Amino acid sequence: MKNIFILLGIVALFTSYSNAQMKCAAGKCGSSMSGSEKQDVKLLYKGNTAYKAIDIKANEYSCVKCKMDVKALDYATQVVKKNGDTYFFDDVGCMVLWLKEHATDSVKRYVRTLDTHRWIEAEKAHYSRIAPSPMGYGFGAVEASKEGLVSYEEMRDLMLKGLTLRDPAVKKKLLP
Repeated sequence: MKNIFILLGIVALFTSYSNAQMKCAAGKCGSSMSGSEKQDVKLLYKGNTAYKAIDIKANEYSCVKCKMDVKALDYATQVVKKNGDTYFFDDVGCMVLWLKEHATDSVKRYVRTLDTHRWIEAEKAHYSRIAPSPMGYGFGAVEASKEGLVSYEEMRDLMLKGLTLRDPAVKKKLLP
């Protein structure tokens, strides 16, 4: 009987711990995460009233879609909502998938480019299909147009159809 009460106490403690919510700080915000996840993760920047790309450092934010740290800045992307909330992604593929789930017309999309290392609007970039991107989708943004690159719209459509380097047939075709 004593063991049952101990077990119930542990379950109650674990349940209240896992339901803990993070609170936003001024200017920056974490996410509503369970207590078993990283507590110092930042997925959101609040108050981006300039509606521009935010300069970030490696590991400062985590991808709102896959929760991985944004380490490789040249593959990072951002979505800025009309209310100034800015969401970060470690891979352009994560951004595309997140936007499909959180469809909104009033956003700005920014990508960091592999060639110029600058933030530009995602729609103005050109995309490689064979880049070693963090999530393995293969898309990497570049500013200068070159043969073999695809537009934002083409990249988005390929991503939504699953035609990425994660597909063995696509990988075999693109990387002989």
